[in-house]
Amino acid sequence: VRILVFSFKPVYRDTMAALATRASALPTLAQRPRVSRRAVIVRAEASNRTFPRDWIKTDPLVPVLGFAGWTIPSNIGVPAFGGQSLFGLFTQSIGENLAHFPTGPALDDKFWLYMITWHIGLFLTLTLGQIGVQGRRQGYW
Repeated sequence: VRILVFSFKPVYRDTMAALATRASALPTLAQRPRVSRRAVIVRAEASNRTFPRDWIKTDPLVPVLGFAGWTIPSNIGVPAFGGQSLFGLFTQSIGENLAHFPTGPALDDKFWLYMITWHIGLFLTLTLGQIGVQGRRQGYW
């Protein structure tokens, strides 16, 4: 018991000294930022709501029409591709690369250009279609 009593007092004094130095480092009440009671109530009410599960508000018609809306125009031949279409060159490139299947296309193969261009156009069409349908449904236009 004596060991505990002798060891307890110095620890207690050190703790009190540390608390006293920390307390002097804290800002006074006048320096502390004030939070209104209303702000606390609003945060409490907002935290009770859950995130909506159908946040994207999917419509099954949008992906179908978006895919058709990009695939059909990408099948039109253009002079930049020598009168061929982007979709035609993309599928032709896929066929050529499947002919030597175990090895993939090289980094300088035109397949990568066709693939990236076609998919960027597809995803852009799908995104803009979703924005258009939801904008119409929610009354923006």
